[in-house]
Amino acid sequence: MIYYSEDTVNDLFHDETFLKDCEDYKTSNDELTKCMKFINNIELNKKYFRLEMNKRRGYKKRNQYKETDTTCIKEVNSLLNKLTDKNILSIRTKIKDKLGDKIYLKNLTIDSILEKCIIHTPYISLYLDLINYLYGSDNNDMIQSSTDKLYQSILNIEFKEESDYLRMCERNKKLDKLIGHSLLITELEKKKIVTGKIHPALETLMENLTVYDEDEEKYKCVQCLYNIFKSYYGEYILPEGYNQKLKTLIDNEKSMKIKFKLMDILERK
Repeated sequence: MIYYSEDTVNDLFHDETFLKDCEDYKTSNDELTKCMKFINNIELNKKYFRLEMNKRRGYKKRNQYKETDTTCIKEVNSLLNKLTDKNILSIRTKIKDKLGDKIYLKNLTIDSILEKCIIHTPYISLYLDLINYLYGSDNNDMIQSSTDKLYQSILNIEFKEESDYLRMCERNKKLDKLIGHSLLITELEKKKIVTGKIHPALETLMENLTVYDEDEEKYKCVQCLYNIFKSYYGEYILPEGYNQKLKTLIDNEKSMKIKFKLMDILERK
Protein backbone atom coordinates (compact mmCIF):
# COMPACT_ATOMS: atom_id res chain seq x y z
CA MET A 1 0.00 0.00 0.00
CA ILE A 2 1.31 3.44 -0.93
CA TYR A 3 1.07 6.28 1.60
CA TYR A 4 1.12 9.97 0.65
CA SER A 5 1.81 12.94 2.86
CA GLU A 6 -0.86 15.65 3.21
CA ASP A 7 1.22 18.08 1.14
CA THR A 8 1.63 15.51 -1.63
CA VAL A 9 -2.12 14.85 -1.74
CA ASN A 10 -2.86 18.58 -1.86
CA ASP A 11 -0.41 19.04 -4.73
CA LEU A 12 -1.94 16.06 -6.53
CA PHE A 13 -5.47 17.49 -6.30
CA HIS A 14 -4.23 20.70 -7.92
CA ASP A 15 -2.29 18.99 -10.70
CA GLU A 16 -3.86 19.74 -14.10
CA THR A 17 -2.96 16.36 -15.59
CA PHE A 18 -4.46 14.50 -12.63
CA LEU A 19 -7.65 16.60 -12.72
CA LYS A 20 -8.03 16.05 -16.48
CA ASP A 21 -7.55 12.29 -16.12
CA CYS A 22 -10.17 12.24 -13.34
CA GLU A 23 -12.64 14.16 -15.46
CA ASP A 24 -12.04 11.85 -18.45
CA TYR A 25 -12.57 8.84 -16.20
CA LYS A 26 -15.83 10.23 -14.80
CA THR A 27 -17.28 11.07 -18.22
CA SER A 28 -16.31 7.72 -19.77
CA ASN A 29 -17.53 5.53 -16.89
CA ASP A 30 -21.25 4.86 -17.35
CA GLU A 31 -21.65 3.07 -14.01
CA LEU A 32 -20.08 5.99 -12.15
CA THR A 33 -22.29 8.46 -14.02
CA LYS A 34 -25.42 6.50 -13.10
CA CYS A 35 -24.30 6.27 -9.48
CA MET A 36 -23.64 10.02 -9.23
CA LYS A 37 -26.99 10.80 -10.85
CA PHE A 38 -28.75 8.50 -8.37
CA ILE A 39 -26.98 10.10 -5.40
CA ASN A 40 -27.71 13.65 -6.60
CA ASN A 41 -31.40 12.82 -7.02
CA ILE A 42 -31.85 11.49 -3.48
CA GLU A 43 -34.34 13.64 -1.60
CA LEU A 44 -32.80 15.02 1.58
CA ASN A 45 -34.88 15.42 4.73
CA LYS A 46 -35.27 19.18 4.95
CA LYS A 47 -36.65 18.94 8.47
CA TYR A 48 -33.33 17.70 9.80
CA PHE A 49 -30.06 19.07 8.48
CA ARG A 50 -27.49 17.53 10.79
CA LEU A 51 -25.21 15.95 8.21
CA GLU A 52 -21.97 15.79 10.21
CA MET A 53 -21.80 12.74 12.48
CA ASN A 54 -19.14 11.82 14.97
CA LYS A 55 -19.80 9.31 17.77
CA ARG A 56 -16.38 9.41 19.38
CA ARG A 57 -16.37 9.67 23.16
CA GLY A 58 -16.44 13.25 24.32
CA TYR A 59 -17.59 14.62 20.93
CA LYS A 60 -21.00 15.74 22.19
CA LYS A 61 -19.55 17.48 25.22
CA ARG A 62 -16.84 19.28 23.23
CA ASN A 63 -19.34 20.45 20.58
CA GLN A 64 -22.41 21.19 22.66
CA TYR A 65 -22.12 24.91 21.83
CA LYS A 66 -21.17 24.40 18.21
CA GLU A 67 -23.76 25.56 15.67
CA THR A 68 -25.62 22.63 14.11
CA ASP A 69 -26.48 22.32 10.45
CA THR A 70 -30.16 22.71 11.33
CA THR A 71 -29.49 26.08 12.95
CA CYS A 72 -27.29 27.13 10.04
CA ILE A 73 -29.96 26.36 7.43
CA LYS A 74 -32.68 28.07 9.45
CA GLU A 75 -30.58 31.22 9.77
CA VAL A 76 -29.73 31.15 6.05
CA ASN A 77 -33.44 30.88 5.23
CA SER A 78 -34.15 33.79 7.55
CA LEU A 79 -31.53 35.86 5.71
CA LEU A 80 -33.01 34.85 2.35
CA ASN A 81 -36.41 36.10 3.48
CA LYS A 82 -34.89 39.49 4.25
CA LEU A 83 -33.11 39.86 0.91
CA THR A 84 -33.91 42.92 -1.23
CA ASP A 85 -32.13 44.87 -3.95
CA LYS A 86 -31.01 47.36 -1.27
CA ASN A 87 -29.38 44.90 1.15
CA ILE A 88 -28.18 42.18 -1.24
CA LEU A 89 -24.47 42.93 -0.66
CA SER A 90 -24.67 42.63 3.12
CA ILE A 91 -27.08 39.67 3.07
CA ARG A 92 -24.99 37.60 0.68
CA THR A 93 -21.87 38.22 2.79
CA LYS A 94 -23.70 37.07 5.93
CA ILE A 95 -24.96 33.94 4.16
CA LYS A 96 -21.50 33.06 2.87
CA ASP A 97 -19.99 33.56 6.35
CA LYS A 98 -22.79 31.48 7.86
CA LEU A 99 -22.25 28.57 5.46
CA GLY A 100 -18.47 28.71 5.86
CA ASP A 101 -16.91 25.47 4.62
CA LYS A 102 -20.15 23.46 4.80
CA ILE A 103 -19.98 22.51 1.13
CA TYR A 104 -22.17 19.46 1.86
CA LEU A 105 -25.08 21.88 2.36
CA LYS A 106 -24.77 23.10 -1.23
CA ASN A 107 -27.74 21.12 -2.59
CA LEU A 108 -30.00 22.17 0.27
CA THR A 109 -28.97 25.81 -0.04
CA ILE A 110 -29.56 25.92 -3.80
CA ASP A 111 -32.94 24.19 -3.35
CA SER A 112 -33.92 26.77 -0.73
CA ILE A 113 -32.86 29.70 -2.93
CA LEU A 114 -34.79 28.38 -5.94
CA GLU A 115 -37.88 27.84 -3.79
CA LYS A 116 -37.65 31.51 -2.80
CA CYS A 117 -37.49 32.41 -6.49
CA ILE A 118 -40.96 31.04 -7.25
CA ILE A 119 -42.46 32.78 -4.22
CA HIS A 120 -40.67 36.15 -4.41
CA THR A 121 -40.55 36.55 -8.19
CA PRO A 122 -39.37 40.22 -8.26
CA TYR A 123 -36.06 39.04 -6.78
CA ILE A 124 -35.38 36.07 -9.08
CA SER A 125 -32.31 37.71 -10.64
CA LEU A 126 -30.93 38.57 -7.20
CA TYR A 127 -31.39 34.99 -6.00
CA LEU A 128 -29.67 33.57 -9.09
CA ASP A 129 -26.78 36.01 -8.68
CA LEU A 130 -26.56 34.86 -5.06
CA ILE A 131 -26.09 31.22 -6.15
CA ASN A 132 -23.32 32.36 -8.47
CA TYR A 133 -21.72 34.36 -5.62
CA LEU A 134 -21.84 31.42 -3.20
CA TYR A 135 -20.87 28.55 -5.48
CA GLY A 136 -19.64 29.92 -8.79
CA SER A 137 -21.22 29.52 -12.22
CA ASP A 138 -20.67 25.78 -12.74
CA ASN A 139 -23.94 24.54 -11.21
CA ASN A 140 -26.22 24.24 -14.24
CA ASP A 141 -26.98 20.53 -13.82
CA MET A 142 -27.79 20.94 -10.13
CA ILE A 143 -30.03 23.96 -10.80
CA GLN A 144 -31.86 22.20 -13.62
CA SER A 145 -32.41 19.11 -11.47
CA SER A 146 -33.73 21.27 -8.63
CA THR A 147 -36.12 23.24 -10.88
CA ASP A 148 -37.40 19.98 -12.38
CA LYS A 149 -38.15 18.64 -8.89
CA LEU A 150 -39.88 21.91 -8.00
CA TYR A 151 -42.06 21.64 -11.10
CA GLN A 152 -43.07 18.07 -10.31
CA SER A 153 -43.88 18.99 -6.72
CA ILE A 154 -46.17 21.78 -7.98
CA LEU A 155 -47.95 19.47 -10.41
CA ASN A 156 -48.45 16.89 -7.65
CA ILE A 157 -50.18 19.32 -5.29
CA GLU A 158 -53.54 17.83 -4.32
CA PHE A 159 -56.61 19.74 -3.14
CA LYS A 160 -57.56 17.88 0.04
CA GLU A 161 -59.73 20.50 1.71
CA GLU A 162 -63.47 19.83 1.69
CA SER A 163 -64.51 23.48 1.87
CA ASP A 164 -65.00 25.09 -1.55
CA TYR A 165 -63.33 28.25 -0.30
CA LEU A 166 -60.25 26.42 1.02
CA ARG A 167 -60.00 24.39 -2.19
CA MET A 168 -60.09 27.62 -4.15
CA CYS A 169 -57.30 29.04 -1.96
CA GLU A 170 -55.18 25.93 -2.53
CA ARG A 171 -55.79 26.09 -6.27
CA ASN A 172 -54.73 29.75 -6.30
CA LYS A 173 -51.53 28.88 -4.41
CA LYS A 174 -50.76 26.16 -6.92
CA LEU A 175 -51.31 28.58 -9.81
CA ASP A 176 -49.10 31.21 -8.14
CA LYS A 177 -46.31 28.65 -7.74
CA LEU A 178 -46.70 27.52 -11.35
CA ILE A 179 -46.45 31.13 -12.51
CA GLY A 180 -43.43 31.71 -10.27
CA HIS A 181 -41.75 28.61 -11.69
CA SER A 182 -42.43 29.81 -15.26
CA LEU A 183 -40.82 33.18 -14.52
CA LEU A 184 -37.85 31.42 -12.93
CA ILE A 185 -37.41 29.21 -16.00
CA THR A 186 -37.50 32.31 -18.21
CA GLU A 187 -34.59 33.90 -16.33
CA LEU A 188 -32.65 30.62 -16.33
CA GLU A 189 -33.12 30.30 -20.11
CA LYS A 190 -32.01 33.90 -20.65
CA LYS A 191 -28.88 33.25 -18.60
CA LYS A 192 -28.35 29.96 -20.53
CA ILE A 193 -28.34 27.99 -17.28
CA VAL A 194 -31.07 25.67 -18.61
CA THR A 195 -32.28 25.04 -22.15
CA GLY A 196 -35.51 23.75 -23.67
CA LYS A 197 -37.63 24.45 -20.58
CA ILE A 198 -39.36 27.71 -21.45
CA HIS A 199 -41.58 26.27 -24.19
CA PRO A 200 -43.22 23.61 -21.96
CA ALA A 201 -43.80 26.37 -19.37
CA LEU A 202 -45.55 28.55 -21.97
CA GLU A 203 -47.61 25.59 -23.17
CA THR A 204 -48.76 24.88 -19.62
CA LEU A 205 -49.81 28.49 -19.06
CA MET A 206 -51.78 28.61 -22.32
CA GLU A 207 -53.40 25.29 -21.47
CA ASN A 208 -54.47 26.69 -18.09
CA LEU A 209 -56.38 29.44 -19.89
CA THR A 210 -58.72 26.77 -21.20
CA VAL A 211 -58.93 24.95 -17.84
CA TYR A 212 -59.60 27.69 -15.31
CA ASP A 213 -63.08 29.21 -15.14
CA GLU A 214 -62.48 32.27 -12.95
CA ASP A 215 -61.41 35.40 -14.81
CA GLU A 216 -59.02 36.35 -12.01
CA GLU A 217 -57.09 33.09 -12.36
CA LYS A 218 -57.07 33.30 -16.14
CA TYR A 219 -55.82 36.88 -16.04
CA LYS A 220 -52.89 35.81 -13.83
CA CYS A 221 -51.91 33.33 -16.56
CA VAL A 222 -52.26 35.94 -19.30
CA GLN A 223 -50.21 38.49 -17.36
CA CYS A 224 -47.49 35.89 -16.83
CA LEU A 225 -47.54 35.00 -20.54
CA TYR A 226 -47.26 38.69 -21.38
CA ASN A 227 -44.25 39.13 -19.07
CA ILE A 228 -42.48 36.02 -20.37
CA PHE A 229 -42.98 36.83 -24.06
CA LYS A 230 -41.86 40.42 -23.47
CA SER A 231 -38.83 39.39 -21.41
CA TYR A 232 -37.71 36.47 -23.60
CA TYR A 233 -38.56 37.66 -27.12
CA GLY A 234 -38.41 41.44 -26.62
CA GLU A 235 -39.34 43.20 -29.85
CA TYR A 236 -38.67 40.13 -32.00
CA ILE A 237 -41.54 38.43 -33.83
CA LEU A 238 -43.03 35.49 -31.97
CA PRO A 239 -42.71 32.00 -33.48
CA GLU A 240 -45.68 31.30 -35.76
CA GLY A 241 -46.88 28.43 -33.59
CA TYR A 242 -47.44 30.83 -30.69
CA ASN A 243 -49.19 33.35 -32.93
CA GLN A 244 -51.73 30.75 -34.01
CA LYS A 245 -52.38 29.52 -30.47
CA LEU A 246 -52.80 33.06 -29.15
CA LYS A 247 -55.26 33.89 -31.95
CA THR A 248 -57.28 30.80 -31.08
CA LEU A 249 -57.34 31.82 -27.42
CA ILE A 250 -58.49 35.32 -28.40
CA ASP A 251 -61.30 33.97 -30.57
CA ASN A 252 -62.57 31.70 -27.77
CA GLU A 253 -62.20 34.17 -24.90
CA LYS A 254 -65.32 35.88 -23.53
CA SER A 255 -63.69 38.29 -21.09
CA MET A 256 -62.73 41.48 -22.90
CA LYS A 257 -60.03 42.26 -20.32
CA ILE A 258 -58.28 38.95 -21.00
CA LYS A 259 -58.90 39.20 -24.74
CA PHE A 260 -57.24 42.64 -24.91
CA LYS A 261 -54.25 41.43 -22.89
CA LEU A 262 -53.78 38.51 -25.28
CA MET A 263 -53.94 40.99 -28.16
CA ASP A 264 -51.24 43.06 -26.46
CA ILE A 265 -48.96 40.00 -26.62
CA LEU A 266 -49.58 39.59 -30.33
CA GLU A 267 -49.19 43.28 -31.08
CA ARG A 268 -45.96 43.44 -29.00
CA LYS A 269 -47.24 46.26 -26.76
